[in-house]
Amino acid sequence: MGSSIRGFVIVILLVSMIPLGQASLTDNPNGGTLFFSCVSDDECLLTPVATGEETITGSVQANPVSTETVALEFDMFPEQTELALLPDTINQLVIDLRVQGDVLGLYRPEMDVRVIIGSSVTNLESDTTTTPGNNVEPYQWTDEPLNLEQGRLLWPDEPVRIRVTFTLDRPSTWEFHLREASYIDLDISWSDNVAAKDIDEPTSALQPKATSLDDVHRGALVGIEDDCWSFNVQDHEILRILIQWEDVPLELQQSNGVHRLRTSNGLQVATPEVITKSEDDAILTTYRWRALDAGDYVFCLNGQTDRYQPYVWSGLYAVESSGPTDASEFTGKVVYEPNYFDFSTGIEADLEPHSGIILLPSIIALIFFGMDIRRKSTSNMTRYGVFLPICFVLLMSGVFSPLWAMADEVQETEEWTFEQLLEERIQQLWLVSSPATPQATMIEHVGATWGIRDGERLQLWLEVQEAYQREDGKWQLIVADFDEIRLDRLIFNQISESRQGTIVDGLDEHIVQFSIIATRALLLDLMILEALLVVDEEPTSSIHHIDTLMVDTSSYGTATSPTWATRPVDIDDSAWKRLRQSIFPDRITVSLCDCALDLLDLQVSYSTQFNENDSPEFTALRQANGIIPYATIVTITCILLGAVIIQREAKRRNAAKKLAENFVGKTSIWTSFITA
Repeated sequence: MGSSIRGFVIVILLVSMIPLGQASLTDNPNGGTLFFSCVSDDECLLTPVATGEETITGSVQANPVSTETVALEFDMFPEQTELALLPDTINQLVIDLRVQGDVLGLYRPEMDVRVIIGSSVTNLESDTTTTPGNNVEPYQWTDEPLNLEQGRLLWPDEPVRIRVTFTLDRPSTWEFHLREASYIDLDISWSDNVAAKDIDEPTSALQPKATSLDDVHRGALVGIEDDCWSFNVQDHEILRILIQWEDVPLELQQSNGVHRLRTSNGLQVATPEVITKSEDDAILTTYRWRALDAGDYVFCLNGQTDRYQPYVWSGLYAVESSGPTDASEFTGKVVYEPNYFDFSTGIEADLEPHSGIILLPSIIALIFFGMDIRRKSTSNMTRYGVFLPICFVLLMSGVFSPLWAMADEVQETEEWTFEQLLEERIQQLWLVSSPATPQATMIEHVGATWGIRDGERLQLWLEVQEAYQREDGKWQLIVADFDEIRLDRLIFNQISESRQGTIVDGLDEHIVQFSIIATRALLLDLMILEALLVVDEEPTSSIHHIDTLMVDTSSYGTATSPTWATRPVDIDDSAWKRLRQSIFPDRITVSLCDCALDLLDLQVSYSTQFNENDSPEFTALRQANGIIPYATIVTITCILLGAVIIQREAKRRNAAKKLAENFVGKTSIWTSFITA
């Protein structure tokens, strides 16, 4: 009874130490750190402040035949009250368990840890030390990946629990050290208090809240609910409703398509013109109607299951003129602009594929050399010491090497061209941006670099148009047609093909989400690819290959729109993160207009932090090569050397002939030869 009262008092004191309305995991005095605490041997918690017992202990009488398992469970207190975005990894988990097996000293038994955070369940195992000693370090895990297959969201009131299990195989006494000795540290990058944002709401779609059109309305769309307001509309030329959606994780965003405006009698009004603008992941949606009839109307925001997004909206009247929803503010086309960085020294090289121009001269030279080398008058030293090696090198450099190089330039069946990579990526983004796609699947595909996930290979065949030498002596490759990539055409063509050439009900949620996600993802994918197209030596062929395995890394960008979450395995993780940080744009603005002509606009403020030292070594990028480097130069050299040797041999023969004629006479020597 006394232990229960003491535990209750400690819990009350703990509650009094935590500010009112505070969520344990996402907003506590120690950041994302939770301490293992026990108010008694059988009542343990995860708390935002270190409290409770210093240690808890126990004893077992186990043996190798009959082992005993000890299980301890720690539930977070107070319970989670905020909606939070879970990190990719556990920063640090430290468990200070000390087990005295016998008089010989301490040892480390096998330990299993199950970390349960919402729907995420991560199992961790430890190494063991069965040999007793005088000192044993705490169990520790650093940068361990969380299992986020069921999603990366922690909703209010969902469990946060750690279950620690260790198995003893000998008579032992164990001590679990608490307070600041054992803890878990998580880096929570985003969280929000749903209850505090879910204000100023109507009760239901059938009972809208009376308001004025030009009032500022604040609230949050939580789940599948409908937030509706009724207001009076006066005579006007233009009626606009502007909705500012707060920045939330991608999988939480509510529909940015057309929400309903109807008359008080329940009749739906005509579909408005809509501009959806995404800037730094915040979304502004503008609806515009022309000359609606004066009267009472109801406007509803329609939520979706397991979605959440705060908003601010207001309406206004305007006259017919150019304005924020006028198509005149759009550039008319969205083209990727390469060379957003320029480290050129002014030295350029135009590249062509390997040709077989040296094949025919090499074969002719080899035939000629072969005929000459068979003459009996050729000296053995010249024949075997000089002529034969020259013919061998000429065969390799002038015949085999160009044939090998031309074969290496052929696209393999497993390789994509650059155009095919774009098509595959745009189709992937269309599929995963569907509202029916599971959240974890969407984040995994959108965030992966070029959509190539962990364990998959990126095999790419590239035709390089030219290269320029950089200030650091390396060469930047410029892919052919890189400056002719029309992102708007890729996106609208995909929409048209997927909808069989028709768009139903204007820009619906799928189209809006796809257009914004795809524009941003393609831009960032193209930027990272361009930054990787760097080689150490001046290229000699226009054909290059990329063949690399992609592996997981921590995602970049904002927590709400992750990107570049996979990297080539041959690029060091620290070098990859440095590259991402240096090239990520300062601002990306994507605007989509459902006007008389659908329009897409992209504005980018490129980072000024990127320099040539940020380019990592990328060994998976290689050019099509022959067997021998600089084969053309080697071939010409061999032909010239062979010609010089043949000429010298001819001179030697002529000199020998003249010498013989001088001794015996020209007529007699040939008469003797014929007679013989």
